[in-house]
Amino acid sequence: MFINVIQKGRSLFQDFSQVSSPDAAKREALANPLFSWQATYVTYQRKKTVVLTHDESTLVVALVDINAKNRQTMETRFWDQLRLLYHDLGLSTADFQAYQRVSKLWQINQMVSRQQVGRLNLITPAVKAFLAERLMDDHKLSRKLSHIMRKTVTGDTVFWEDTPAMLATDQLVWHPAEIPALTDQSALQQTWVTLQKTAKVATAALESEDNRQFEKVAHQIQRVNRELIAAFIQFAQTKYAAKTVKSYQQALDFYLNEYLANRLVTVLDDDAAEVGDLYLHGGSLTECKRVQRTMKKFYQFLVQQQLMTKSAYQTIRSNLDESVELVLFELDEYDDFYD
Repeated sequence: MFINVIQKGRSLFQDFSQVSSPDAAKREALANPLFSWQATYVTYQRKKTVVLTHDESTLVVALVDINAKNRQTMETRFWDQLRLLYHDLGLSTADFQAYQRVSKLWQINQMVSRQQVGRLNLITPAVKAFLAERLMDDHKLSRKLSHIMRKTVTGDTVFWEDTPAMLATDQLVWHPAEIPALTDQSALQQTWVTLQKTAKVATAALESEDNRQFEKVAHQIQRVNRELIAAFIQFAQTKYAAKTVKSYQQALDFYLNEYLANRLVTVLDDDAAEVGDLYLHGGSLTECKRVQRTMKKFYQFLVQQQLMTKSAYQTIRSNLDESVELVLFELDEYDDFYD
C-alpha cells in the first residue's frame, strides 16, 4: 500500500518503509488507486491529527493526537480504524482481511497528483471543524469525514454508499504500472543539432530583412520546436498529472511557437528567458508566471538529456526569474506613482 505524504508531514512517517524509487512508485500508485492513500496532518490546540484519504473512494482515516512518542503506532491504528469503517459499510471481516492482505504493508511515498492533494485540501477544514466540536475519537471522526462526497477525474460524484462495490474482493487486484516510453536519444540529439543550425540561419534572416526568408526560417524553428516539445511532453507524462502536462503543452506551444518563433528566437537565444516581455505585449502576469515555470521545467529536461549544461541552465533560470521580477517591480512603481 502506498501512503503518499505531503512534504510537511514526512517526518511523522520516517519510521515506516520508504519507497526506493519515487517516480516508479508514483506510476504504480496512479495505476492502483485502490491501494493508494494520501496523507497530511492538521494541528488543533497544538496537537497533530493525521488525515489519510483514499485515492478511489470517499474513505478517510483520521488519527488524533499523533506525536514523536506514538507515531510508530500509526499503521496499526490506521488498520484498526479501517476495519471499523468496513463494518460501518456492511462489509465482512473477511472482506477487510482480503484488502489488508492484498494491500500489504505501508510504503511511504511523495504526493502523486494535484487532484488527490485537492481532496486532502477539501477534507482538512472539515477535520478542524469537527475537532472544534470536540469530536476527538478516531472512529467517529473518520466516519464523519468518510461521508463527504468526492469528485473523480472525469467529473463523476462518488458517495459513501458507492464504497462497498469499489472494495469488493473481486476488485482487489494490482494493475501493472504504465512503463514510460524511452526518449529516442539519438533522434533528440539530431533535433538539437538542427536547432543549432537553424539558430544561425535565423540570425542571417534577421539581418537580411527578407520577408520570405523570415517566414521560412520561422517555420523551420516551429518544426524543430514541435519535436522538442513532443519529447518533453512524453517525459512529463511519466512524472506529472494530466492537467499539469496539458498546461505545459499549452504554454510551450504558445511561447515557443507563437511568440518566440515569429521573432526568430530559439531556446538557444538569451532572449528566450525574457518571459516578462509577454506582459509588455498584452499578456497577463499570470501568463508570464505560467510560462516562466514551464520554461524552467523544459530547460531542466534539456539538461537531463545532456543537451544543455547545468551552468547554462542556472544562468537561464536566473534570467527567467529576473525577467518576471522586473515586471513586478515596474507594477509596484506604477502603483506608487498613482497612489
